Amino acid sequence: MSPCRLSSHIIDSHFFANGYGTDEARQVFCDYRRMQRWLDVEATLARCQAELGIIPKPVADTIIPTARLELLDITAITTGITTTGHSLIPLLKEWQRVTNPAAGQFIHYGATTQDIQDTAQSLEIKDISAILCRDLETIISMLAELADANRNLVTVGRSHGQHALPTTMGLKIAGWLDETLRNHARLTTCLPRLLVAQLFGGVGTMAALSRQGLTLLDRFASALDLVAPLSCWHSSRDRTVEFVSILALITGGLARIANEVCQLARNEIDEMAEPFIFGQIGSTTMPHKKNPELCEQVVVLSRLVKGNASTLFDSLCNEHERDYRAVRLEWVALTEASIFTCAALRMMKTIVAGLTINRERIKENLDRFSVLLSTEALMFLLGKKIGKQSAHSLIYEASLGCSGCDPDGLIDRLMAHPDIKQHFCREDLEKAVNPTLHTGLSEEIIDRVLAEAHALPRSHPAQITPCQLQGSVLCQCS
Repeated sequence: MSPCRLSSHIIDSHFFANGYGTDEARQVFCDYRRMQRWLDVEATLARCQAELGIIPKPVADTIIPTARLELLDITAITTGITTTGHSLIPLLKEWQRVTNPAAGQFIHYGATTQDIQDTAQSLEIKDISAILCRDLETIISMLAELADANRNLVTVGRSHGQHALPTTMGLKIAGWLDETLRNHARLTTCLPRLLVAQLFGGVGTMAALSRQGLTLLDRFASALDLVAPLSCWHSSRDRTVEFVSILALITGGLARIANEVCQLARNEIDEMAEPFIFGQIGSTTMPHKKNPELCEQVVVLSRLVKGNASTLFDSLCNEHERDYRAVRLEWVALTEASIFTCAALRMMKTIVAGLTINRERIKENLDRFSVLLSTEALMFLLGKKIGKQSAHSLIYEASLGCSGCDPDGLIDRLMAHPDIKQHFCREDLEKAVNPTLHTGLSEEIIDRVLAEAHALPRSHPAQITPCQLQGSVLCQCS
């Protein structure tokens, strides 16, 4: 039996991690990857400074190759963080230990800790966004195919939990697709604002970098494929709040889809169901149960992400030029929200790929309640002769006490009314209550959404390489 690794967070649980994250997302936020990313940012800074003559080029050539975590004493770094209470200095000291003493004096030259860590966090957001965009685009393609395949499947439309009017399953799914497209757009359009470097020194003045600070910032940001911001954002955390708020919108949209599947999977409705694999167990006491576990978990994850977003709004109010309380909130809330969102996207891909649409039950439900589903069409038909408002009142009174499963009850009552009998025959009313004739512009609306989905430019695929220390007893991302 392998030695026990402490895992007290649900994201890294030996038993339940699969329900709250993905290995790919955990790779992005792995402890070791984060430390190496800080070293990578420091090395890039040194290289850019050497190119501008801020530090000697031979110094940069000496320190850059030693900016590798596998060369450092991890235990010394861990102990140092505990002893000093500082998140970066122990890492820098270890780096200095393994490089030339004279060259090591130029490590972390002119920067402050938050410059390095904020820049690295932008790179984390960049990596996780590539995963999110890829999975959203996959879901968009799947929903588009599903909407098109079910464009003519007429179904019961519901409002306030009650039967309303006929609609189509394709239109319902197109609504899911449209919202997912908007969330994809929110994510992609926010990235130029969010993916920025940080290099402004202790209080944002760049004083330690002399007159070359802005030139260095431009070069440094470009080398990392980030944007150079206009000013320091040490205490201005709106970018991170915006990002996690968008994650809350993304998972909220996924939760709406998942919840709809849950509701339509109720035994008394039975129009949809998430995929079921033999071996799944719904209950210890009720062997027959097939619970919508995936859909329910998507809703759980969306609520957790919303909580992370709410937490990060507290990071908007900071004191003076720097306040590390906001950063400490981000290290938790940004990481959790990102990993939870990746899990929700993975589950939604599974749900949509294996979604069962019970056409027979949909038709059965539609036929059973067809008359009351068509009262709008009846109202406009009768209104041509007796006025729309009069028709509304007449149908309202006639429908009281009518059962939706009695196809003749409402028509019998209407035909008994002299104003109706004067202008219409029974065949007119029976034709009017055919729900398949009353789906309006559903197909045209579906086509509009599908056109938007098909025009969506595809992003480059995410490529998250395994952590360099994956498999180590200390590394917790594997």
